[in-house]
Amino acid sequence: MRMKYLWIPHMCVVASFGVCSKQLWRWLLGLFHLYSPQRVSAVRHVVPVLLLLYLSFKLYPLVMEELSELREFYDPDTVDLMNWIRSSTPKNAVFAGSMQLLAGVKLCTGRTVTNHPHYEDKALRERTKQVYQIYAKQPPENVHSILRTFGADYVILEDSICYERRHNRGCRLRDLLDVTNGHVMDGPGLDDPDLVPSAHPRFCDAIRKDEPPYTSFFSRVFKNKTFHVYKLKKQEK
Repeated sequence: MRMKYLWIPHMCVVASFGVCSKQLWRWLLGLFHLYSPQRVSAVRHVVPVLLLLYLSFKLYPLVMEELSELREFYDPDTVDLMNWIRSSTPKNAVFAGSMQLLAGVKLCTGRTVTNHPHYEDKALRERTKQVYQIYAKQPPENVHSILRTFGADYVILEDSICYERRHNRGCRLRDLLDVTNGHVMDGPGLDDPDLVPSAHPRFCDAIRKDEPPYTSFFSRVFKNKTFHVYKLKKQEK
């Protein structure tokens, strides 16, 4: 996907520079003893037009074929979440959550998000690592402080991440967070000798019980079969 949307435009820019280059056509026409400033000017304008016409004729059927292939999007839980965000939260609200989900939140609702899938940015990777503590074994006050640092008003928790079973132990997001934080991973298996059991339960699981001290920092404002949304409470200084 990145090759399609990033690499191809770059190649088009480079190719256009070559096709329209005065130096290139001056050299080529000079090889055949046809050089003149008028010919160079004409060729460097005519050739790109001819190339565009050829590519349009050649690729038009393929483009129309792709556009005619309509695929239905069916994810009622996500649609339910997006509709709730649009109708029940302020337009200046800030949301925290997974990168994939927040990209959809930004696109569908226009709300501000704390992080998004821009892996090349080192500061954003570090921010995402901090926001993802919502899926680690952290006390509620720490998670609340982290999210407040990034200006979050709401946090969206996903069961598919908190209770992931598709991947083996050690490859799940929560396992990566545990190892990074120096905690033993969930489930049977070997752990590195320097890992220790966490003194706190996993945040995304413990908060669902709506018990203190979690209720002192967060209040649940939305839930369905897939998502749970909590609003961060303001703490008195």
